Amino acid sequence: MQNQATLDQSDYEWQRCRLALPRFGLLVDRYGVRSRLMWPGDYLVRRSRTFGRWIYRRPSS
Repeated sequence: MQNQATLDQSDYEWQRCRLALPRFGLLVDRYGVRSRLMWPGDYLVRRSRTFGRWIYRRPSS
């Protein structure tokens, strides 16, 4: 059985995610973290240590 700290660490690393429906969430861009409407598509997602919510960003090209 894995340690709880090990399981929690994976939430704080960027992981690929595909949104099928539009949703409101925290989106990271070059100007900071903002609450935005995110359209369907590919994103990277991780758990925020500060806000305790999921944070999304666009994958770099």
